[in-house]
Amino acid sequence: MTPHVRQLRVVLNTDDLPAALAFYRDALGLAEREAFSGPDDARVVILDAGRATLELANPAQSAFIADVETGGTPSTPVRLAFEVADTPTVTVALTDASAPLLAAPVRTPWESLNARVTDPEGLHVTVFQELAGSPPADLVGTEVAGLGEEALLARAVQMAQANAASGAEPFGAIAVHDGVVVGVGVNTRDVAVDPTAHAEVEAIRDAARRLGRSDLTGVTVYSSCEPCPVCRTVAAVARVEEVVYAADAALVPAAVSDLPADLCRAVAQYRPEMVRPGLTGLTREQLAAPFTTFLERGASG
Repeated sequence: MTPHVRQLRVVLNTDDLPAALAFYRDALGLAEREAFSGPDDARVVILDAGRATLELANPAQSAFIADVETGGTPSTPVRLAFEVADTPTVTVALTDASAPLLAAPVRTPWESLNARVTDPEGLHVTVFQELAGSPPADLVGTEVAGLGEEALLARAVQMAQANAASGAEPFGAIAVHDGVVVGVGVNTRDVAVDPTAHAEVEAIRDAARRLGRSDLTGVTVYSSCEPCPVCRTVAAVARVEEVVYAADAALVPAAVSDLPADLCRAVAQYRPEMVRPGLTGLTREQLAAPFTTFLERGASG
């Protein structure tokens, strides 16, 4: 179907245009694109908010988002959401501009950092930052029939490489169930300040949310690297069928992961058949590339 709509423009009717400009243009940082004046002191200012999308949510989803972002405070019927580069900084700018704070920045299940304030008209406004190295959500739902394990592992290594290039940890994982990708994850440990946010754990969390169950029997996780004790434990608890990996642990430099060898051996003894190396068709240099990129970024930073 040929799309008819070329632009989404939200029109906010305000009794206090200067206050609205102070909030949206000066504090939030939307660029002024056009401004017009009319009879009887009529004024309109058009601000550039970047890419526009329309999100439609039913009451259950609205309540879920409210629980995640605000601890349950119901949203106004229309809520504006702006993607920003740095949620904490923008939140401070908005509150410094006298915007009431509804919820401080919080990490969401969708790997974003969200905060919520109210604008001068009392409208709820969310600012959200996509966490660095967020996995490719469009991969979810892909049918993997005919791809084979080589292609899935190669994609996991690509995700690890992209994550490392963004400055995050060099690991990626893909969860598959019944021939369909049901979860993706990259390591966001340092970005999210969560020591458990390893790639395989994030892919398992994503799969559980999408499948609506914590028992992931029948799910296979394809990982860019041999899973550590944390990832093995979570996979076992979730009853993941199998974890197939690309790079073996010997390729991981100590500067990237220095987990105690005794711990690794102890955890590996539980369900050893759950984890196995996969066929990748990649050279050892290609498998190690995410680690090289990660260390090079650290050295240059």
